[in-house]
Amino acid sequence: TMAECIAMRVSDVIEYSPTKETFIKTLGKFNVSTLEEMANLHLHDFGIFIELAPDEEEKAMLENAYDILNDVDLVFLLIDCKKSIEDFDENFLKNIKALEEKTFLILNKIDLIEREQLLAKVKNFTELFDFKETFLISAKSGDGVQDLLDKSSKLSNNEYWLYPEDQTADVPMARIASEITREKIFLFLHEEIPYSSTVETEGWITNKSKSITIDQTIYVSKKNHVGIVLGKGGKMIKSIGIASREDIEKILNNKVNLKINVKYKKDWSTKKEHYEDIGLNF
Repeated sequence: TMAECIAMRVSDVIEYSPTKETFIKTLGKFNVSTLEEMANLHLHDFGIFIELAPDEEEKAMLENAYDILNDVDLVFLLIDCKKSIEDFDENFLKNIKALEEKTFLILNKIDLIEREQLLAKVKNFTELFDFKETFLISAKSGDGVQDLLDKSSKLSNNEYWLYPEDQTADVPMARIASEITREKIFLFLHEEIPYSSTVETEGWITNKSKSITIDQTIYVSKKNHVGIVLGKGGKMIKSIGIASREDIEKILNNKVNLKINVKYKKDWSTKKEHYEDIGLNF
């Protein structure tokens, strides 16, 4: 099981999204206006996917994500209402059980299920957990979303800012740049390689012209992956680099010269230094 987590102020998700127009088009204007109502909330978002044999990095990232949940005001357990309790990993359910007192159960896509089935799902979940609140919503139509927003705003701690007003995320820009390039690897290479690779930003220089030169290295765990990432005649790495540079420039609002190397490092996922660099405990 792997979890990757980043915290961002909601207003910055909208304002600084590198692909803002596509983001709005994909999400839908209703959902964007919904996010705007939550502009000053910080969301910790981590996606989970299952691996048959999770490596050390994946385990560390999942542990880090669960640690973060202990410090937040509210936990949103957002579930497709077609899912059943049996679909979830036992360890995941144990962690949710420990957080149930501040967890909102949010069943989404209620427009796609019969009412009797929906109520049965609610019963199955609430018999096992004592959730703080339960919400039945449709992100598509907006049903139930306003109640969720109102209650979230009411219960969130707004006594102080978690981060300075001009800080858009809880990680340094060098790490964000690494994650952007890693995202492009996922987009351009859809098979095994993205999950056995990492990106390290090893150089960050602000030039006299105010442009920024960034040096990155993509590390892969198999020798034959180097050639795949590079592509024929270097076309693949060039495409990854262009896409990554364009997104980084939009975030920094500055011209960027991005240099990317690809290297084989067999045991990169077992090195303590790697985890320290990305803010994880090993």
